[in-house]
Amino acid sequence: DIKPDVFHQLLWYVYGGTVPETPLKEYAKDIIDAADKYSIVNLKLEAEAAYVKSTTITADNAMDNLLYADAKNLAVLKEAVMDFLADNGGEVIGNVSLDQFPGHLVRDLLVATTRRNEGDSGRDDDFTTMRVSELRRKLHEKGVGMNVDGSREAMIEALRSGAAAS
Repeated sequence: DIKPDVFHQLLWYVYGGTVPETPLKEYAKDIIDAADKYSIVNLKLEAEAAYVKSTTITADNAMDNLLYADAKNLAVLKEAVMDFLADNGGEVIGNVSLDQFPGHLVRDLLVATTRRNEGDSGRDDDFTTMRVSELRRKLHEKGVGMNVDGSREAMIEALRSGAAAS
C-alpha cells in the first residue's frame, strides 16, 4: 500500500540517507503515512515540515488538513491550521463547515487565538501558548531529543515533569 517511490525514500532514509527536498515535498503526505506506519519519527517530522512549508492553508482545505493532522499526530500542521483559523475567523465562519471539528481541539484553537491576540512573546516558562517548534527545542535542550512526535499537551507535560525533576 506504499508507492514504490515512497518506499525507496523510506528505505534510503532508514539506511542512513537523507530524503532530498524535492521528493520530500512531492510525496510529503505519502512519506508521513509510511513513516507513521513504520514509526520512523524523524522522517515523519521532516516530511511534516516540508508539507507545512509547501502547503497554503485555505478555507477550502483547512478542515481536511486539520483532520489529517489530528489523525496522524502532526503538531506543526495542526498549529498551522489553527493559526489560519484564528487569523481568518470571518472567512472560516462563512465558508467552512465546522460540524467535523473535533471537540478535543478547542484548546488548540484557543491557544492560537490567544497567541494571535497577545503575540508570540510570552514568559519563557509559560508553555501553554508556546509554538510547537519552541516546545520541541526546549525538550531537545532537556535531552529528550528532536524526534518528539506528540501533541502539544504531551510536550508540555514532558517539559513540566522534566522541570519538576530538575
